[in-house]
Amino acid sequence: MAPQKSAKRKVAALPSNVRSTASKGDKQENPLFERRPRHFGIGQDIQPKRNLSRFIKWPKYVNLQRQRKILRMRLK
Repeated sequence: MAPQKSAKRKVAALPSNVRSTASKGDKQENPLFERRPRHFGIGQDIQPKRNLSRFIKWPKYVNLQRQRKILRMRLK
């Protein structure tokens, strides 16, 4: 007769250092990295969204309208 295999296997217990962090559930913050407020100046942090409609390639008739208006204002 062959030896019987046990139906359930026991899982090895977690090490003590892993067990303590797994039981807490919340993140521990590293004291070496302190949180600072964001600065939105040039070269600092993410720039805020701006209206970039001026830099779009406008149709030719729109550019002609604008140029004509400026020239007429200068002539007056």
